[in-house]
Amino acid sequence: ISIAAARERKTPIDWKGYTPPTPGFTGVRALRNYDLATLARYIDWTPFFASWELTGRYPQILDDKIVGEPARALFADAQAMLKKIVDEKQLTAHGVVGFWPANSDGDDIVLYTDETRGKELARFHGLRQQIAKRETGAPNYCLSDFVAPKETGLADYVGAFAVTAGVGEEALAESFDARADNYSAIMSKALADRLAEAFAEHL
Repeated sequence: ISIAAARERKTPIDWKGYTPPTPGFTGVRALRNYDLATLARYIDWTPFFASWELTGRYPQILDDKIVGEPARALFADAQAMLKKIVDEKQLTAHGVVGFWPANSDGDDIVLYTDETRGKELARFHGLRQQIAKRETGAPNYCLSDFVAPKETGLADYVGAFAVTAGVGEEALAESFDARADNYSAIMSKALADRLAEAFAEHL
């Protein structure tokens, strides 16, 4: 459908009586050398097994009649390496998180420099769905639909973050490759990936 028609079918939200939550701070804060032991508690192990082409949800996969035995062996190896990574700080996790005063302006999300909301810091141009949904009656979504429009006068906010747990991962994997230990090299990369995902989940 046309963009004009899609905008007519935006997400219907009644902003009256709604008070957006206020974040504890605005601006950007850095999270340096984040505790790996904390992140390890948030690991989702199901994608870890999938990366080794072992299909099933954790922890049920450990008792699976077909892949249970190799899954248990793999999990034991992963736990041993993860403990070593955490204890010896073989990887380093960093992150940044930020909150900004924001409002929507049509399909755009506008970030402001401060609470006066008089000067734009950035403008994110949203992409609205333009597929026909008349049969289902579902809206044609855009991310901006979920931020209070400027004309409501509501003081809304937008948050964002970026994380890594892979600082040192390349050197760690190369140390295994140098010993022709491809299994451990792949394992270290898989665990770094899971720790990064855990960092995002933790935040």
